[in-house]
Amino acid sequence: MAKIKILIVEDESIIALNLKETLIDLGYEPCGVAPNKCKTMRILESGVIPDLILMDIYLKGPTTGIELAKELKVSMPQIPVVFLTANSEIATIKKASETFAYGYILKPYKKSNLQAAIEIALSKAKEDNEKNLKLNAIENVNKTLIHQLELNNEQKSRTIQLKYGYLYDKEKEILYYGDEPVKLTTKELKIIKYLCESPGHNVSQEQLEYAIWQDEPAGYAAFRSVLFRLRNKVHKDLISNQNNTGYKIELF
Repeated sequence: MAKIKILIVEDESIIALNLKETLIDLGYEPCGVAPNKCKTMRILESGVIPDLILMDIYLKGPTTGIELAKELKVSMPQIPVVFLTANSEIATIKKASETFAYGYILKPYKKSNLQAAIEIALSKAKEDNEKNLKLNAIENVNKTLIHQLELNNEQKSRTIQLKYGYLYDKEKEILYYGDEPVKLTTKELKIIKYLCESPGHNVSQEQLEYAIWQDEPAGYAAFRSVLFRLRNKVHKDLISNQNNTGYKIELF
């Protein structure tokens, strides 16, 4: 079984060495020792992924342990941080708590207290990471459902559901029967298109004739011929005659 990897961030070399030896005695694997932010980032950028970081609150240099922990919380949120401090002031602990640290160990520490703090932090971090994975999975499912709903709504807005299994796509200007497009001539399609601009409502024959022959007059016989061929390609009742006053396409 792989050992738990722990990164030590401590600027006092004697304390860091003692901490490293203690961790080895406890069965952990110290995967690096860093005295400041620069060295810490070099270790992490080299590909080392610790299971836990022991971080001194007061590091020498421009970046404190608290500030570094805040940065790591953004870039590596899954790795728990346990603070090492000789300062037990409430103000300091409160400031450190803003980093969502998983524990605090007061110097000088007892070996048993160190191990307890590490194990509690690892357990809590594992639980939190599992919860986050579930929440992310739920969020992704919700995003997928929302996307699908948007696609469905978009499709509904550009399609008209007709009777007898027909569907008209206004954007593509195609009449479908089920999943198959109905093969129509240009004039036949113009009748369908114009009727679908006022679905379920009566459209006069004159309006339909003008939609087909805008630049030239057409006789009644020519219109009837186109309509007859169209009706032979679709359900006979899809386009109904409204008491000889016009025609209507039947909605679902």
